[in-house]
Amino acid sequence: MQSLLPLQSLLGFVSHQDAGLRLCQQFICHNPARLPSPTQWVNVKRCRVTDSYTQLWWMAISDEPKADNSKVLRPYSKKMQKLLSRGTYNAGKRPSGHKIGQSSFLKNNGGAISHNVLEMEPINPDAEVRIPGSAFSLSNTTSTDFFHAECKARGITPYPARIQPRLVDFFVQFLTDPGDLVLDPFAGSNVTGYVAERTGRQWVSIEAEEEYAKQSCIRFEDPELKKLISAPEDTESDS
Repeated sequence: MQSLLPLQSLLGFVSHQDAGLRLCQQFICHNPARLPSPTQWVNVKRCRVTDSYTQLWWMAISDEPKADNSKVLRPYSKKMQKLLSRGTYNAGKRPSGHKIGQSSFLKNNGGAISHNVLEMEPINPDAEVRIPGSAFSLSNTTSTDFFHAECKARGITPYPARIQPRLVDFFVQFLTDPGDLVLDPFAGSNVTGYVAERTGRQWVSIEAEEEYAKQSCIRFEDPELKKLISAPEDTESDS
């Protein structure tokens, strides 16, 4: 049977009087490349299908927490780009009952509002990839990134449960501004701190295992990170 612990944890958070948390929105991170799991049920007994997504819950202590979906817009589809260029479309009433005005979709907002289903890889490899342009700026491949390559070169077994940097980047961009403080109480290899550093946020990360905390320092040796941090100073000195 599937564990109910995630759902019980969510209800425990939002129903606890001392926590004072509200559930703002549920997200699903879908990864079609995820390996079949749990193995016993999927590969051996063949009585379940692969769990290919992770549930994420955005909670806050306010009914109106700081957030800005304009910072995580997806590029317009090719059809939408043609519509904007053409300046006309089929307006009127839809079968759903919605009435679409003559100019409802003619304003160029710089991109489409993101969905709460986040794809690490497209389900259809032939489909157009439309990940947010401002977020998801980091590589999707954690097995070939600087951290993983350096751990391999130094004979270090990397922290096994590494979160996708693009996923962290999405929420950092969506819910915070440069200079804000980002906290990760279960840091692991400190992907959160790395993403926060890249995007100009302050950060505090907590990890109980000293081994993982030490190896997380490798992330901050990344030449790309050093280049980003030094860029403003270089620009200023050149002027």
